[in-house]
Amino acid sequence: MKLEKLFPALKYLNIPNAVTSAGLIFGVLAAYHLTRQDLRMSIIFLFFASVMDFADGLVASKLNQQTKFGGYLDTMVDFFTCCIMPIFMVFYLLDYNPLIIVALIFYSMCGLWRLAYYNVIEADNFTGLPVPGSMMLITISVWCVFTYGIPVWVAAVAFFIVGLLMLSKFQLAKYGLWQKVFAGLGLVFLLVVIFS
Repeated sequence: MKLEKLFPALKYLNIPNAVTSAGLIFGVLAAYHLTRQDLRMSIIFLFFASVMDFADGLVASKLNQQTKFGGYLDTMVDFFTCCIMPIFMVFYLLDYNPLIIVALIFYSMCGLWRLAYYNVIEADNFTGLPVPGSMMLITISVWCVFTYGIPVWVAAVAFFIVGLLMLSKFQLAKYGLWQKVFAGLGLVFLLVVIFS
């Protein structure tokens, strides 16, 4: 008997969806390390989650295995790794106050609305800052507060600004220069985290 008869969702099991699911695994490992107050390891796992997020779309395109299910799966993983994980970072690592709480709510709402919006429309080009790039900028701000003693309100302002950028109208090519810039910035940040 095929497993799909017992577990119907398994009919969507393919390489791109497995890559997306690996992103969730890395996100859960990042969350685990946050509970251990280990921001360094958490960021390393979030970096690998971001790599999976980038790779799943490329793999789906190359293998011609793009499906609505894969799009929804990717959205759910993105919401956890890119919208919820920054909240964990603040709760576990920073002295929070009403400003940072409001900023967290605003950021996560903007991420949620952005992800929902791109599930509704089909577009070759995105507008605004994608959630993986947003998560990276927020993670950098949290790292700077936690490691270098920058005031917490700076992270709160970053949450507000990045939230607005996610919903903004500026145009980004789906696989354009901005992705290379963010990939380079992410790699540099990862090296700083590892060797600092």
